[in-house]
Amino acid sequence: MRAVLGGEDDGGVGLRVIDNNEVSHGISVNFDGEITYHEQDGYPDDPSERTRAGNIHVNQARRFAKYWVYRKRGYDTIPPTENPDRIIAAAIALTPLEPETAETHLGDFYQHFQSINGTADSPVEMPEGVPEQGGGTVYQKDIYVGLEDETLGTIAADLLADPKLMELVGKSVGVGGESLVGAEYVPTFKELIAEASDRDSDSLPSLSEGLLLEATSGIHVHWDDPPGEYHTQWGDQPDLGRDPAARIEIFPFEPDSITELQAQVARHLLCQIRDCYLTMGIAPPEQFRILGHGRHEATGLYASYDIYDEYFDPNAEIDTWYVENTPEGAYEHEPANKNVQTKA
Repeated sequence: MRAVLGGEDDGGVGLRVIDNNEVSHGISVNFDGEITYHEQDGYPDDPSERTRAGNIHVNQARRFAKYWVYRKRGYDTIPPTENPDRIIAAAIALTPLEPETAETHLGDFYQHFQSINGTADSPVEMPEGVPEQGGGTVYQKDIYVGLEDETLGTIAADLLADPKLMELVGKSVGVGGESLVGAEYVPTFKELIAEASDRDSDSLPSLSEGLLLEATSGIHVHWDDPPGEYHTQWGDQPDLGRDPAARIEIFPFEPDSITELQAQVARHLLCQIRDCYLTMGIAPPEQFRILGHGRHEATGLYASYDIYDEYFDPNAEIDTWYVENTPEGAYEHEPANKNVQTKA
């Protein structure tokens, strides 16, 4: 993927995107992320007349355009639960929690999964005719982080994309085979966040007590019916008046403890970050080149289109992470830069 940013007007930002099939796209992105103009010279304009690969390339170009405007101009153009910076924030907030605090935010998940195994009563009233497991049933929960608005919109990359911090997140959820000893990493988490945000570590909230994790929603039940249409039964939402940082989307499994559930959810969020990048046609940062279920929509793409490997499968053999299609500066936040050209 390559991009050249153009000028801005009241309608947003224009840019030229070259997709991974070397097709040129002219795209205009409104400041709220709406694509108001899109022309390209390589595929039919009618999606129904494109090949499956053609639709993937067009959608990758649109996602990449929104991402590039966000990353290089700083506008909030990515849907909240598809923004890798926000999901990183959620993973950082969730990973160091003490078991008692994790129980507060994930206990309904744990209880429901135990109920499926017949060892507890479920806190979830299932929609009529929807199986508790199998049949495409996915359980969701929204995460609200105390770094919203001011921080995530401006210094998210500086605060949350620090390589040392990301390595620490990976270690604490078992990426690379490390043991799950999240509490051991809490002091280092705090020091790194303080350094990245130029603040005194003593002024930061207690990460292990969940003060970085502001709130979570109730459980949403997401399923598809026989014709393939998706439905969602929404759980309760906190009265915060803003969008969540991330949305957990997991299939039921049998965690032995709340700590195991916490670690698996944190790893799932790292897989979501991976999906944000892959579905725009570029490689995720190296720390997130891991396998497992991430965003439900992305899992469907990987399972259905040969253009993608099966990144959702922990045992899959991966042929490409799209490193060769990733432009220089792809992960650098440069909102002050007003004329950026990328080079693959």
